[in-house]
Amino acid sequence: MTPSLLSGWAPPLAALVIAIGSLTPASASMDTDVVSGEIRTYECGDNCYLTIVGEDGEELTGLCAAPECDAWNEVAEMPGHLVGQAVTVTIEMGEQTDADGNVMGEFPAFTAITFDN
Repeated sequence: MTPSLLSGWAPPLAALVIAIGSLTPASASMDTDVVSGEIRTYECGDNCYLTIVGEDGEELTGLCAAPECDAWNEVAEMPGHLVGQAVTVTIEMGEQTDADGNVMGEFPAFTAITFDN
């Protein structure tokens, strides 16, 4: 290429280099989502999971890791009257463990639950 052909690319190329240079890794706060729906099920095995049905009808299952889950997780049971309860949950990635506490990988986790009624 000749210098005159490159000159047309200079401003967009410079903007691209500046944009790429300013990217930073995503922080945990950037990886969260908030979803509203109704509680469908709660079940425990090595981990305890809460399933909600979002307002769009999609089922979402996450580790029950919110402070609201602590008492449920201790006895591996959620009060039955909460099935169908409207909630808003914060979803982040959590650690899924086996029965011995060994981390097996990541899984979506509900880290905060707000009861909407």
